[in-house]
Amino acid sequence: MKSVDEYVDLMSKLNLPNPKMMDVAVPANMRQGLAQEEIARKGWARTPADVMKAHDDAKLALIDLREKSEREKVGAIPHSINAPYTDLVMNIRPGGILHELARSSGKEIVFYCAFGERSAMAVRAAREAGLANTTHLHGGVDAWRKAGGALVH
Repeated sequence: MKSVDEYVDLMSKLNLPNPKMMDVAVPANMRQGLAQEEIARKGWARTPADVMKAHDDAKLALIDLREKSEREKVGAIPHSINAPYTDLVMNIRPGGILHELARSSGKEIVFYCAFGERSAMAVRAAREAGLANTTHLHGGVDAWRKAGGALVH
């Protein structure tokens, strides 16, 4: 994909019932859309090992962009904050919970989702909104789990 618009067009043509969970319904989209590799090349991605080490040192604020039902089904990274992707625009603007968390805590904001697509888009949006100290967990909670990361239910 060459643009967000092209990605949105492709995904809308799939006629799936719940497009906000597209990366759960169609894991193959990891190779489409906003390629996570592009985000990684910009230095805006962290590996599960990076996050595990920094998370243990309390240097990060982990933001789970998944819906409540996804968290209940799969589990969540311990001590993460649930702020669904559908509320992202409201949460990253001045006065929004993520904007204020970034401003007041000084911690790096690390977004994550199921497979990394929503979190890659969230990093781009957050940086465009002026939140420079933001990254995402490359590969999402799926990569975290495969790397032996703990999950809580």
